[in-house]
Amino acid sequence: MQDQVDRLAKKVVALYYAHPADKRLLIAIGGPPGCGKSTVVAPLMARINMLLGSEDITVTVSLDGWHYSRQKLSTMSDPIEAHWRRGAPFTFDLQQYRSFLDLLGISLAGDIPRPDIPFPSFDHSLKDPSPGPFPVCNRHRIILIEGLYVLLNRPGWAECAQMMDMRVWIECERDIARARVIRRHIEAGIYVDSNKSAERVDAVDMVNGEEVRRCRVEPTDIVYSIESA
Repeated sequence: MQDQVDRLAKKVVALYYAHPADKRLLIAIGGPPGCGKSTVVAPLMARINMLLGSEDITVTVSLDGWHYSRQKLSTMSDPIEAHWRRGAPFTFDLQQYRSFLDLLGISLAGDIPRPDIPFPSFDHSLKDPSPGPFPVCNRHRIILIEGLYVLLNRPGWAECAQMMDMRVWIECERDIARARVIRRHIEAGIYVDSNKSAERVDAVDMVNGEEVRRCRVEPTDIVYSIESA
């Protein structure tokens, strides 16, 4: 995996040097649940910063911050379905995510600093979105955006994906991804029983994963997650 991260980092750096100086470089990192998106993003960010000799030129943003809150899900036409299928595309605030991308696209030319751009994160202890720990600042020129639907080829989502300068898809064997998500639910305290966790994963997470596999915007790069479950 490290070789693949190094390859991606070098490509990002090359794109950065060729990119207009007044524009941020937007990198989407997508894939099905359990494929290892967050596992790739952290070392990728560190490697890019090392190659560029800066500790904070790159910042990572997770799509999970745009989950609708549980309170919002309860106001939907079928709240039971909305809560059960939390994680499906309709349970994300696509409009606010697009607004965030629009702000990232504003030119940084000139001597006047642009306002910081806040973004949400997801608090697993609260099981809801919360304000992010820091905003995107003028010094952040490379934005890594990871998430399940960053490459989804559906109305609204596809337009967001096309705003990216590089689109990375992380491929993973389905059985390995499934085992990872089952374990993740148990470790997060969502379920204590592996059978209950597996039921949820098969009914929701794997279904969402098949949708993004089946209907994705063409990636510019593919990374193969080969770690064990």
